[in-house]
Amino acid sequence: MNANSALLDVHVPAKHFAGRRVLHDFSLTLLPGEIVSLVGASGCGKSTLLRIVAGLDREHDGRVLLDGSVQHGVSRDIGVIFQEARLLPWLTVAQNVGFDADPQRAHDPHVFTLLEEVGLAQVADALPKSLSGGMAQRVAIARGLFNRPRLLLLDEPFSAVDAFTRIRLQELLLTVAREHGTTILLVTHDVDEAAWLSDRVLVMGDGRVIGDVAVGEQRPRNRRSAGMTNARNAILEILEGAHVV
Repeated sequence: MNANSALLDVHVPAKHFAGRRVLHDFSLTLLPGEIVSLVGASGCGKSTLLRIVAGLDREHDGRVLLDGSVQHGVSRDIGVIFQEARLLPWLTVAQNVGFDADPQRAHDPHVFTLLEEVGLAQVADALPKSLSGGMAQRVAIARGLFNRPRLLLLDEPFSAVDAFTRIRLQELLLTVAREHGTTILLVTHDVDEAAWLSDRVLVMGDGRVIGDVAVGEQRPRNRRSAGMTNARNAILEILEGAHVV
């Protein structure tokens, strides 16, 4: 891939944590509008890489470029959605979505547009304690899109919900990514999820990318198609070759 045309260009020669090497000679580029997943064993550096890209971890060698500009910390051009929704319990759903700007912007038209997109306009004034896990994560998606980020980072965002809700949230993510033209970098342990959502799946091992699987299936996709099966098998073959599974 041509790094000059990339929205995101990351190179981390080394990252250590508590004396242990977490990332080693790591490189990653994402084109505008791409959806890319990172898979690999626990502890291989996936979440650490996401924290570096998000600007939450600056103690590393290397650099992060967004559209050619060096990043020096947290940026509103980069949104983050975590494994847990992390909603503030004393704020309403609408206030949580608009919180980054000002909790008083709960009535911002953009907040309600996002809540409509994720199917939660009817609970805008509700408190998080009244929401199911899937609903809370939909609020988190809306909040992640509030600043109109160019890049959205997701760290196992659907791992805490049931299988049916997970499928619905996957479909929702694809819909909002398409409508907003958002580039996505997703960490997941679920090979099926990675293949279903992604244009490319990067397999990590020993702190670096050891495999890059292009998913050629056009959208909308059939989860049971030969293309999906081939993509999953290619990912598993790399993981098995690296003795990850």
